[in-house]
Amino acid sequence: MSNQVLNVDISVDTEIKDPNGTEEVISRQEKGSYIQRGSLHLIKYKEEMEEVGVVHTTVIITGEKITLKREGPVKMHQVFRIGANTESIYRHPYGQFRMETRTNRMEYYKGEGNRSGKIFIQYDVVLNEDEPREHTLEMKFKEEDA
Repeated sequence: MSNQVLNVDISVDTEIKDPNGTEEVISRQEKGSYIQRGSLHLIKYKEEMEEVGVVHTTVIITGEKITLKREGPVKMHQVFRIGANTESIYRHPYGQFRMETRTNRMEYYKGEGNRSGKIFIQYDVVLNEDEPREHTLEMKFKEEDA
């Protein structure tokens, strides 16, 4: 079983469309780590979120499932499975929300030697009982230059 750890540069681009067609785009550049243990792939990084502080983010890739886990002032455990509805609780300093996620498309590409990769997920999210919002998440990572 391989056990590989790399320091990586990470770019995260999220596009959110509400039912009225209003779009919001969020782009971040982070430094983190990529860990591979057999068929388990982890991407870990810290993000400084405005007004709330540092949130520890972990992306877990296993077989047919991708999990996005956030810990700190924001807590979330969001599971992506194509064609499946998953539920979780999104906890934020301003309250907590029931979150339902429906994954429409999900792809994970590994670069040469597992030194880079890309995750692409299209999904709908319903917070509490609001109208669903369309999300597109694209995360790219590559080994830091030595």
